Amino acid sequence: MPITAPAIVEGEDLELRKITTHRGGGRSRKIFGFLDRENGICLNASMTVYTRERLNPRHKHDFDQMRYYVRGGECYGTQVFGPGDCVYFPEGVPYGPSFTAEGNEENVRLNMQFQGPSRGPFFYRTEVQGGEPGLLKIGKFENGLFVWPDGRKQDSAEAVREYLGGKKIEYPVPRYDDYVVMHSNQYAWQSLENVMGVSVKHLGYFNEGGPNIKLVKIDAGACTPAGTAPCQQVRFLIEGQIVYSGKRYNAISCMFFPAGVPYESTVSENGATLLVVQLASTDGQRPPFCII
Repeated sequence: MPITAPAIVEGEDLELRKITTHRGGGRSRKIFGFLDRENGICLNASMTVYTRERLNPRHKHDFDQMRYYVRGGECYGTQVFGPGDCVYFPEGVPYGPSFTAEGNEENVRLNMQFQGPSRGPFFYRTEVQGGEPGLLKIGKFENGLFVWPDGRKQDSAEAVREYLGGKKIEYPVPRYDDYVVMHSNQYAWQSLENVMGVSVKHLGYFNEGGPNIKLVKIDAGACTPAGTAPCQQVRFLIEGQIVYSGKRYNAISCMFFPAGVPYESTVSENGATLLVVQLASTDGQRPPFCII
């Protein structure tokens, strides 16, 4: 379906659905997601709840990924990330194994997956799920791996994407040695220039075309300005309530503003916090350092 105007998904309208895929169980998800192949838009965006049943093996991707933790904790080796931590996983960089940290029944995070700077093929979430039945006719999924008839084991996400693409994945040479962790609680709020009652934490700007990641706080009675961005913007409402185009939205909801499309101001009557991720436009126009 063409996306030619701002698209907003109300989180309360989505069911938190249990997901059993190539990674196995222990996961529930609200899928936002924005897909318009004709206009080059393909973004996986979701809120995911992982339980201690869930284990992700060590693996890597040929695309970029970002996670922001809302509740609970997740263990990556000796590191545990929790509320306010934001992690950028560059294409080609291995990570994991990961699992819900001890002492937590679950961890809740916001997820985004998108093309990395190599601009390799990128599959939408439903496309990935559509490839799973075909692989199950060949082998089986087990603990986050795909087991081939000869007993060979392969990362399940890699196996599905190779099945869909019809060839072996060519991973880009990593630009980074490791994933990047941003402890947002250690950043200071900075007033948004010329906008009363709105402040920003600039978490990180990566590569030529992003992701450009920020937290935006709107004080009670304040609003962000209307505008037109040269880049794509995804805004997760992580705390509070906002009003956009006359409709009220609660956390956790998700907004997508296509590049070059005018958007209205975002108002908060009682205060709100948003996670904003900006990416290059589909024709390569990079995000400005700060446009909200």
